[in-house]
Amino acid sequence: MEYNFENQSFFAKKSKTTKAVSFNNFEFDYLDDTWILSRNITINVACIGIFEALLREDIHETVVYFAENFSAGYTKSLVTSLNAYQQNTGLRDFTELGLVTFYNLAKNGAKSNKFKVYVSQVRCFIKKMRFLGLASHIDESIFKLIDGWRIGGNDKGIPVLTLDPETGPYSDLEFDAIGHHAAHKYAEGKLSLEEYMTITLFKASGRRPDQLASTKHKDFFWSNTHSSISTYIGNIPRAKQTGEKFRGSLTPFAFTIEIGRVIEKHIKEQTKLIEKILGRKLTDEQKGELPLFIAHDVIKEMKHLSSELLFSFLKSELLHIKNIDLSSNLRRAIKRLNVISERTGEPLHSTGYRFRYSMGTRAAREGAGVLTIARVLDHSNTQNVGVYVKNIPEFAIAVSKIMNQSLAKYASAFAGQIVADEDEANGINPGAARIPCRDKDCDIGSCGTNAFCQDYAPIACYLCTKFKPWANAPHHLVLEWLVEERERIKKDTGGDMQIVTINDRAILAVCQVIEKCREYNNA
Repeated sequence: MEYNFENQSFFAKKSKTTKAVSFNNFEFDYLDDTWILSRNITINVACIGIFEALLREDIHETVVYFAENFSAGYTKSLVTSLNAYQQNTGLRDFTELGLVTFYNLAKNGAKSNKFKVYVSQVRCFIKKMRFLGLASHIDESIFKLIDGWRIGGNDKGIPVLTLDPETGPYSDLEFDAIGHHAAHKYAEGKLSLEEYMTITLFKASGRRPDQLASTKHKDFFWSNTHSSISTYIGNIPRAKQTGEKFRGSLTPFAFTIEIGRVIEKHIKEQTKLIEKILGRKLTDEQKGELPLFIAHDVIKEMKHLSSELLFSFLKSELLHIKNIDLSSNLRRAIKRLNVISERTGEPLHSTGYRFRYSMGTRAAREGAGVLTIARVLDHSNTQNVGVYVKNIPEFAIAVSKIMNQSLAKYASAFAGQIVADEDEANGINPGAARIPCRDKDCDIGSCGTNAFCQDYAPIACYLCTKFKPWANAPHHLVLEWLVEERERIKKDTGGDMQIVTINDRAILAVCQVIEKCREYNNA
């Protein structure tokens, strides 16, 4: 996609009277049908032309007002709602019959939630027209009608409350599998650094795509401010803050040392790539303004900018990846992991919001209250976080069901290679270390690498891609031991599912090894 940066606000030539500047500082011609209001939002206002001539001009002027003073996303939703009014009433003006018909759609039917938004926004739009003095062609009876409406809010948190396997929070098994598979694929060179960082950031932070897409290099740094030891901090831009423009406010978020190293490596490699493309070195200040996630198709345009314009360009949102593209990158990266959901038997359906739901759900299970969960998820209030607390009993029941359902065989737990015996393992990797299960006094396989490992054997081994289980080893004894441990922990912790389920993925992995050994021996 080619961008004409001369059309953006800080390059804008204000000589044309039909030009306006959006809330996000993008210049657009308000006489065009298509308005680019931000890097993420382009709206088509052709539906305004359907309204009657006298009303049309007032509506058009009001939409321009919203585009200039409110977020691009909100303006787009208003135009969508106006179009929904037209489509569902067949009318070209605001009448009592039309509005009552529209209002009733929000009270009944399978799509009532969607129409609650539409009706609420049309009412807001009409009231704003009166406030702006643009309602001379709307009858006073219309305002009396809409002032009496009681629309009510949407049903919130349905994916979380129902633990929807495609749109709700990930199960513990799915969540852990994503982390394990991503680490292994990256170590094997089958996942790029940026793909690995994308998965890791969503998984660790629970932030929305638009928040992570708006981060810059300067937002990430090591600090001793929040802890006695050096901590890796990310200042994440807030989202959905009324009246705030691009990167209007930031909230610090602490990452682990390992994640910090991944981000720092990405920043270093990306900076070198940009400097190579530009054919010049960037100043430290310019480097800090580089987005963490760059819209690569825009980079080449930077070559033609002077140092002064380059810095203005870097401070804008133009070089940042679009939210939809970041979400697509996340989906592609997770698809490459080939993680199979134990709940559906199918590859995971992934979105950035599923990680967010998972973070809220896991925090609730740890005993966090609504205020803490709101802070963890960077909400301004507790209005939308109560659903996570309500979800605790259902989640515990769901985990227990997972361990007993037939679909558990599909879970992506065991990732190693079955071998006949120790001799075959040594043939693949000479001198391979023997893996014991000391609690059951038996040996169960070989390690596929000679590298030093501090992971807890044999539990970690069953989840490792390097593990070589022996086909005739007593894996059933390991399973017996793990199940005994699970019951002991359940009793000792009073049924604390967060602790009880800590080895559930390993239990599934052992079950899978037993099944694969049976297939191997019968082949």
